[in-house]
Amino acid sequence: MYTIFLVACCVCLVAGRPQYAYPAATPVPILVDERIPIDLQGGYGFRIQTGNGIAWQETGAATSKSGQYTFTHPDGTPHALSYTAGVGGFLPVSDLLPTPHPLEPWHIEQVK
Repeated sequence: MYTIFLVACCVCLVAGRPQYAYPAATPVPILVDERIPIDLQGGYGFRIQTGNGIAWQETGAATSKSGQYTFTHPDGTPHALSYTAGVGGFLPVSDLLPTPHPLEPWHIEQVK
């Protein structure tokens, strides 16, 4: 009797739990997908553009690469970033990257 009661409680708990329905993902079309295969020196390249406004292109070799990407933020602000990467590290360039506050002359004097 106790076993039947326990099984019935488990069935009720499982059947009564809320079912979550996730919204269906909207497919994003790929408008451009161009790829340059890796050559014998390690060089490669690609260019991708999607239907929601994302664009990315990159070229590279065995020890360095350069590229750029663009997209639009949800508030409508366009974002563009170009970069190089190699022995000097990753060097991004964009108007939206934070920059340090400029030093006043008296700051520089204190550092010396």
